[in-house]
Amino acid sequence: MTIHRRTSWRERLVMWLLPLAVLAAAAAASWTVWDRERHEIERELQAEFDTRVRETVGLFRERMLAYEQALHATHGLFASSPRVERGDFQAFVASLRIETHPGLQGMGYALRVPAGERERHERTVRAQGFPAYAINPPGERAELTSALYFEPSGNTLLSTLGTDYYAEPSRRHAMDAARDTGSIAISNKIKLPEEDAQAVQAGYRMYMPVYGGGPVPPTVEERRQKLTGWIYAAFSMDGLMSNILGERTSIAVDVFDGGVGGGDDAGQDLLVDRVGGESAVKLLFATQRLQVGGYSWTLTAQSLPNFATTSATSKLQLVAGVGIAASLLLAVATWLLLRRRIRMRIAAEELRAAKEKAEAGSRAKTQFLAAASHDLRQPVQALGLFTATLQAMARRAQVPGEEVGQVAHRLHLTLQGLGRLLNGLFDLSGLESGTVAVAKRPVNVAALLQELQSAFAGPAAEKGLRLRVRIPKEALWVDTDPLILSRVLSNLLANALRYTEHGRVLVGCRRRAGGRIEIQVLDTGIGIPPEEQARIFSDFYQVADVDREREKGMGLGLAIAQRSAQLLGTRVEVQSQLGRGSRFSVTLSTLASG
Repeated sequence: MTIHRRTSWRERLVMWLLPLAVLAAAAAASWTVWDRERHEIERELQAEFDTRVRETVGLFRERMLAYEQALHATHGLFASSPRVERGDFQAFVASLRIETHPGLQGMGYALRVPAGERERHERTVRAQGFPAYAINPPGERAELTSALYFEPSGNTLLSTLGTDYYAEPSRRHAMDAARDTGSIAISNKIKLPEEDAQAVQAGYRMYMPVYGGGPVPPTVEERRQKLTGWIYAAFSMDGLMSNILGERTSIAVDVFDGGVGGGDDAGQDLLVDRVGGESAVKLLFATQRLQVGGYSWTLTAQSLPNFATTSATSKLQLVAGVGIAASLLLAVATWLLLRRRIRMRIAAEELRAAKEKAEAGSRAKTQFLAAASHDLRQPVQALGLFTATLQAMARRAQVPGEEVGQVAHRLHLTLQGLGRLLNGLFDLSGLESGTVAVAKRPVNVAALLQELQSAFAGPAAEKGLRLRVRIPKEALWVDTDPLILSRVLSNLLANALRYTEHGRVLVGCRRRAGGRIEIQVLDTGIGIPPEEQARIFSDFYQVADVDREREKGMGLGLAIAQRSAQLLGTRVEVQSQLGRGSRFSVTLSTLASG
């Protein structure tokens, strides 16, 4: 707080701006180092990320090709046997060990039912041990198919047996494409048959046509005529993507299909949930497109927050922490150095001021003693003269009474001046030494002003002056020392009467903002020149135009009044105009009426 009061605004500005500038420069340098380190780590992470994305895409392709190989193997069964019975199909699919292929749920065969043979076909299958068998959905259609086999069967067989997949748009386009091209085709996204509404997962069918009479016919027309059915592989995208990243769960992978037409869930393009959890921050991102089974797939990968290794993250945190700590230390050190420099300057100024004050005090003491000795010598010399006069008069035979009276009067005035001088010196000495005790208590302003009026009414009347004291009608109380305040006001009022030759002296009080009152002493005296107003509170000072008559004062009254007012926490203010009078005032805080 002391430093703030004793420094200029420029020093305070530098004291804060320079540490801030050092902090900003150090922070910028730290950020540059941190950013360079971050780019290096990101470059390494990008290389690792690209490698892992390529591995993921390759594994996705491998699994899809494994599905295709299972289809080709099953197609070989149909190509090598004129008639494949249910047991043959079941045994062959069991030999494929499809449980080793993630996501592959089973292999099936959908028979093409020629037009007009629906009833005969249903009777034949019912006779094989499926009495409730029927092609679903019911109704006549231009093309009929029936899901005849599906392995491994379990409960799924009963729910899919007899289903006409060709009646479903999501599968029909793939079945047509496989039939017409003689190759594998993949359906749009479907709901797998074992799913319910509470556990929906994305599924696909991979179809391969079976033609009667040997190899694939050369033309589309022949392929449509010789088609006997489709073998298909059912796989789920969740199963396909299961554990595709292994234990590396720091990358999120999304798979989008590029199928034709609408699937079972229109508007659902996201086909698999994100392996490795959700990422709130994208560090790295990649997109790969590939063709499998004549079908377009888009894989997107993005790194998760835990993709960066602990060591890399710790390194960045260490660089950031060291940079922040170093920046703050530099800023604080700069601030402390500036503060120390300012304190040294203030200490030097205080030392110089103390020295100047001591020298000024020494000079003032010397001047005070010189003035005091001069003022004391004059009444003592006057007393000696008056004593000699009385001795001379005593040797005379007859002494007129009037002459003795004049000498006695002058002797009385000299003793009064000497008494005032001694009292003033004693008062000033007490104020300077700090031995005057302040005892504050509530003081009634009206009562104080009445005492002043009673004390100075006589002296004012003797001098032919009008003394008017405006006593407030309302109760005004101040917290102060009544004796010291009375001495201040008495000195001001005595000074006003002393230097006013004609006219009047007015004492009153005014309310001021903040619950304060200003007690004023106004006179129509000689006034004080502007250049003298700053000096009137000095010891033994009198206005230069006034004859220095010691019976009128020694120049201590205003000095005593100012020092006494300072004891009360206020000061004497003056406003004056030469030749028109002066106004002296003291401002005090008021209390509630008591």
